[in-house]
Amino acid sequence: MGTALSRPRSDGERVRMSTLGVVSARGERAGASGSVAATDPALLSAVEAANLLQTRKLHPRELLDACLSRSAELDGDVSAWVRIYPELAYAQADRAAQRLSAAEVARHGAAPLVCGLPIALKDLFAVEGLPLTASSRVLEGNIAAGNATVVQRLSEAGMVLMGHAHTHEFAIGSCTPQVGNPWDTTASVGGSSGGSAAVVAARFAPLATGTDTGGSIRLPASVCGVSAIKPTYGLCSSYGVIPGIWSRDHVGSIGHSIADAALLLGFMAGFDPQDPVTATAPALPEGGYPLVARGGRNPLAGKRFGLPNGVGEALPGALAAVFEGFIGLVRELGGEIVAVEMPPLPEGMLPGDYIEAGAYHRQFSDRAADYEPMSAAMMGGAIAMLAAPVSEYWDFQRSRAEYQRAYNRMLADNRLDCVLLPGTKLDGVKRPENVVGDVEWANYSGAPALCIPAGRSAETGIPFGVQLGGRPWDEAGLIAMALELQEAQPIWREMAPLSGAPRQIPEVSLGTPGAGPDPTNTDAAPAAFRIIATTATDRI
Repeated sequence: MGTALSRPRSDGERVRMSTLGVVSARGERAGASGSVAATDPALLSAVEAANLLQTRKLHPRELLDACLSRSAELDGDVSAWVRIYPELAYAQADRAAQRLSAAEVARHGAAPLVCGLPIALKDLFAVEGLPLTASSRVLEGNIAAGNATVVQRLSEAGMVLMGHAHTHEFAIGSCTPQVGNPWDTTASVGGSSGGSAAVVAARFAPLATGTDTGGSIRLPASVCGVSAIKPTYGLCSSYGVIPGIWSRDHVGSIGHSIADAALLLGFMAGFDPQDPVTATAPALPEGGYPLVARGGRNPLAGKRFGLPNGVGEALPGALAAVFEGFIGLVRELGGEIVAVEMPPLPEGMLPGDYIEAGAYHRQFSDRAADYEPMSAAMMGGAIAMLAAPVSEYWDFQRSRAEYQRAYNRMLADNRLDCVLLPGTKLDGVKRPENVVGDVEWANYSGAPALCIPAGRSAETGIPFGVQLGGRPWDEAGLIAMALELQEAQPIWREMAPLSGAPRQIPEVSLGTPGAGPDPTNTDAAPAAFRIIATTATDRI
């Protein structure tokens, strides 16, 4: 099928995609072994598509064509996209094709593995000269003044920006009511990164960015059947991203498989002088994060998985069965399950969170009528909380610091490699209800957490995921374990049964950047005080 990069394949030409895996910087092969049958490039995982792009068997324009066509044909009931940017995307695809050409590779070496891959951005990430609205009427007409650091990095790596995906307004809730779940469009996608998860689940784009302030990446990943990584706090810069709650906003990645999400994360992470918290992160693993399982009979031998007491008992029967099956898979692969007690969440959470949210939203106090009713009530309360004594905020942050250490002690005392928790608590939540789960532990500890598909409910057919949480800065270890689980049980390959529902998605071209100075064109500068992730275990 060796299509030359100088000639995209015609619309009518069909091809069987055969992938043997991408050679990573480690010399490993990433992706599924053997071949993957696909007549539509949009159905490929990011790692599979990267292989074909790198070997010049797939043209970036061809991949973009497929993703845009599928979006136009099927986004009517899903409504995952806020806006798309075809003019910009095709220009970026052409630049990617040039970098991937044999002549450029011979001259400058291989292009980054993400070069030519389309991506969706949550509608919180600034792109200079393009709208940035946080899916809210409050920011109608707002144009970003610059690029978020993560966007700049991905652009420099050659990725193709397709568009912005919906978020629950200002990332406030956990439903994203504008968006239908690709598995059942009457069901909730969770939030607040619901549009990003839906874009990936519907195969509109192979990758998406998200943010996680209280489960906002993991909850949508669970109910949409995709894989996601909420990294350690400070691994990825939040500069140029509209904030929710500064001290627990985590920027993360979403893909079909954990290898996809890990591939993207490796190009998002790193030090940013505009976000000093990133200086606390260690260097990224040499060669990037693992993208391939070791395999074998007992690949999880010697690994200890903490199972918090009572977490499975609260699940509906159909989800409990899937969760028990996942635990059985861990054991089957050689992992040891250890009963543990999670530490209680910090005291004073609500005042602490409200104070940080109010500090950002007070700039919109004259636009209260433009918020959705639930958001208006929450933001009104958050702004009012700014009048609370400063001691309440400091007491909360001290309690949070102790919680971080208590979480680390739990891991250390039980010699755990990770903890396992359900991705969600409820089955088949309908729009516009919120999807809920035990998720705050990872945001208050700042520790990394993944969510990977474990199966689907026998009652509703909605996917259900499992969270893996680890030690701060141990993304590589978590990813390696998740790779083994997905190698043994590749549930992520299941596809949502979307039917034809066309949509004329709003298209926007680059325009004049906003005045700034912040890339978001709002007052988004964080406070000088920021909590940092720690591996400490001593009490304070």
